[in-house]
Parts: sequence; structure tokens; C-alpha cells
Amino acid sequence: MDIREKARPVPIVGFVWDVVDIYFGKRVGRAAAELTYFLLLTIFPILIGISAFLDSLNLKVSAILDQAADFLPSGVMGLFREYLNYIDNNHSQQLFYVGLFLALLFASGALRSLMNIVQEIYEWPPMNGIKQVIYSVLFSLLLLISVYLSMAVIITGNWFFRTIGNLLGFTDLAERLLIYQYLKYLLLLALLLLVILVLYRVASLGKKPRPMVIPGAMAASVALAIASWFFSMMVSHSIQYSLVYGSLASLAILLVWMYLCGNIIILGTVFNFVFCQRRRAKKALRQQQAAEAARQAEQKRV
Repeated sequence: MDIREKARPVPIVGFVWDVVDIYFGKRVGRAAAELTYFLLLTIFPILIGISAFLDSLNLKVSAILDQAADFLPSGVMGLFREYLNYIDNNHSQQLFYVGLFLALLFASGALRSLMNIVQEIYEWPPMNGIKQVIYSVLFSLLLLISVYLSMAVIITGNWFFRTIGNLLGFTDLAERLLIYQYLKYLLLLALLLLVILVLYRVASLGKKPRPMVIPGAMAASVALAIASWFFSMMVSHSIQYSLVYGSLASLAILLVWMYLCGNIIILGTVFNFVFCQRRRAKKALRQQQAAEAARQAEQKRV
């Protein structure tokens, strides 16, 4: 018996081993790279929509990016700032519609990528191609709406409260609602959890029995928040990456960050699968032990 088989009876160690086995056995890293590809193609058209959204509210891009600086890497922030400033200076209605179409197209591709790896992990038969496309497009719309809801939470900062306060005649409104500046991060985490829950549920549409999604979604949401913060802090304290990648440093940081996020999203599904499998195994073992105990009791009576 090797060291892995000896360690498996320990719940935590066995759980981690099962996750690692599935990660490499199902090639989750490759699926995360595919998901990253579609997310990268999605994010810039989404930024076009965000620019139009901000323009309709007469808001400045710089204020929005300042609100997001706490959880996005500095290199990614610089890339987004430059891109949004370019869009802001070249804004048009046609650009908005093209961006919306491309965001929907690539977001549906990302969703189908997630659906494929979930089907592979659970060893389900593949979904009908046309049906999968329809589901992915419809729920991509929902995800895009969630992105704009998240933006609504982000933009509600001190500057927003000061504007409302000045209009209402309350100059200290921002100070009175200072607690909201901390609550908004909890709201963002809740929105992130909701989006991931929808992703996992859509990825398992029509499957019986319906797989568990809440434990993995909660773990993935917290892991995404912690990983993004840690990655942002690590990048901000490093000055060497620009020497390695030169002018492509910001794009390289964006790719690494999105690949990290893609891995975490898929690992949330792996977490759900392993959690469900181990729980079923424990239930089956308890039933077997109960049946054995009943059989022994029957034999003693005889």
C-alpha cells in the first residue's frame, strides 16, 4: 500500500487527494485555459458596455476604477484604465451594439466550455448541441446583467453619496453611511456567489439527480476573493514582471489572473463532485453497517 492509500482514510487528506486526482485525470488545467480564452474575449466587449453604462449616468471612469483597485491587480487596472479611456474618447452607439453582441457571443462560449468540463467530471452524456447553444446564450444574458449589477454596487462609493447628499442638502451623508463602504464588499461577494451558483446550476441543466452546487460555489467565491486580493498584493510588491514581459506586462498579468480564476471556478465543481461522492460513500457504508448489525442480531435470536 503506497502513502496515498494510507492517507486516504484521513478525511481532509483523502478529500484533497480525490480533488488532485480529478484535476489531473480530467485535465482541468486545459479546460481552465479554454475558459480563460473565452473570458478574455468577453471582458473587453463588456468594458464597452460598462463605458456606455457610466456615460448614461454621467460618471467618470477613473472614479469607478478607484473603487475596484482593492481587488484587481495593478497591471490589470492599468490595462482597463487605458482601454476604458480610449472607448470613452471614441464612444458611439454602433460600438455599444457591437460590444454587446460580442460579449454575448463569447460569454456563451465560456458557458459552454464550463458545461463541457462539468459533464466530463460527472461522466454525463454530452448535451445536444443546439440545446446547449440556446441555454448558453440565454443564461449569458443573465450573467451580463449580473455584471452590471456588480458595477452598480462598485460605483456606490463616497463620491456617489456626496452627490446625493448635496442634492438633498445633507453634506455629511457620506460620513453617515460610511459603514456601507464595508458592506459593499460583502454585497459584491454575495453577487459573486449568486453568479457562480447560476453557472454551476446551468452547467448541470436537465441532469437527474440534480448535483449539489452550494458547497463548491461558496468555496469558489471565497477562494476567488482571496486569490484576487493575494495576487493583486503580490503583483503590486513586484517590479520584475515588467522587465520580463516589457510592454506586454499588463496583458500577461491579466492572462495569469484570469487563468487563476478559471481554475478556481472549475475546482468549485470538482469540490462539489468529491463532496457528493464521499457523502454518498459514507451513507452507503452506514447502511451496510446497519444491515450487517441487523443480520447479526437476527442470527443471535435464531
